[in-house]
Amino acid sequence: MRQKRNGSHLILMELMFVLFFFAICGVVFLQIFVKSHNISVKAKELTETKNCVTQAAELFETGYTDIEHYQEYFPKLEEDQGIYQGYFDKDWKMTQKKNAVYKMTISFDDQGLDRNGKITIFKAKKQIYHLELLKHLPGGKSNERS
Repeated sequence: MRQKRNGSHLILMELMFVLFFFAICGVVFLQIFVKSHNISVKAKELTETKNCVTQAAELFETGYTDIEHYQEYFPKLEEDQGIYQGYFDKDWKMTQKKNAVYKMTISFDDQGLDRNGKITIFKAKKQIYHLELLKHLPGGKSNERS
């Protein structure tokens, strides 16, 4: 005699489809969460980059070009052949070159009545932010405060 299974095959198939559906949803949501985390990390990186560049640009606007003025805000800034270089770790705290994730360079160039400045931030060897500055020097004199 054959026994009726009361639709157990149908219930098992239904359960498999439901599990498959939830597995697909889980994969999609996991990808969405990973992508949103990466976007958040990049946004934080750009915000911190903008903060450092803005601080250096404001010093340039006030007429400061000496490393001592910049070292008040960026204490571990170093000078190498007229270019100021500072290094930051992953948390945007100034550090030594060997521990650095980010590198900031600041350079100046006087051309007649104008002073050009360039501030660049690198991550590894890739440039992630660049700002060029121009300041007019009345009478060709520096606006540095004494």
